[in-house]
Amino acid sequence: MAKGGFKNIADILILLGGIVGIIQGILAIFNMNVGFLHLFGGWGGVVVGVILIVLSLIVLATSGKVNIKQLKVASNWIVYLILGILLALFDGELAGILVIIGAILLLL
Repeated sequence: MAKGGFKNIADILILLGGIVGIIQGILAIFNMNVGFLHLFGGWGGVVVGVILIVLSLIVLATSGKVNIKQLKVASNWIVYLILGILLALFDGELAGILVIIGAILLLL
């Protein structure tokens, strides 16, 4: 588990990843997405945007920054890693990368 400074930095990166994911989801709904991969671009911006917003809310609820009991999952580095990969797959590359780095720092 993370100790001291790594845990604080990981918490900040996960929080930033959740906030950036919500912003990217809102932009994707209005077809102004800033993603690079566009793996699921054929689904339409609204579907990808809603998925990004939901995944970001799960990240924020899991970290304890947002109090939504239905979205709260066990706070573990592997959970953050999976959520970060899902964020990165659904055109939220920057948010996914931030959450993945936070998960790796939680592992150290």
